[in-house]
Amino acid sequence: MIGLIPNASRVRNDLTALTKRAFQRFEADFGLIGDQPFPATYTSVARYLAARIAVPHWFVRTHVGSAESDQRVNRTPKETVADGGNCVDQCVLLGSIWATMSVPSELLSINSQERNASHLTAVATVPPTDNRPSSEALTDELVRLYDALPSRTVDPDDVHVWTDDGDLRVIADPVFCDYAGDVESMANQGFLTVEDQKPEWAYHNVIHDVLIPLEAPAHRRHEST
Repeated sequence: MIGLIPNASRVRNDLTALTKRAFQRFEADFGLIGDQPFPATYTSVARYLAARIAVPHWFVRTHVGSAESDQRVNRTPKETVADGGNCVDQCVLLGSIWATMSVPSELLSINSQERNASHLTAVATVPPTDNRPSSEALTDELVRLYDALPSRTVDPDDVHVWTDDGDLRVIADPVFCDYAGDVESMANQGFLTVEDQKPEWAYHNVIHDVLIPLEAPAHRRHEST
């Protein structure tokens, strides 16, 4: 179980600052994604949701280094950004940034028979609401957002948004996924297969709670049995 990081108020402040930094860096490199610099309004709910999912994933994947040999626990978000972290650190950081923008998520402990390894991954979840965009609309906005990135052409068929238990789900692994919805990279690592448009993990997982250090939508962690 991932424990609550001490001094939650300071952590919340750090996460708010990191969220702002993520959007500022993205927009400085690739242009505005709203009607003005972050925070901004967006042309549609789908556009806003795509930005909230994709930009934090881009930030953690491209700006947070790896520290696989470091076994410290309860690393703060600020420490992870400064010093790097393993897949657990990076996923907790990503899920926490998502939470600052009211994007629920699941953290899944998964296994790969091909790699003979376990791994923690992150999935953004979008519960049903009156104004929730369709999976097609969210996919289109993710593709539009990634079109701004140089040397990266993302085809709509490559962005996988699926529905499970009524929630839209988008995998955004900070270690292996080049972009949000990149199921193929996870399949290539042996972590999942795709059955009837829905990812099937290589091993069954049991749901456990995860404590994220801020007042935000609940996160869940899945641990393999």
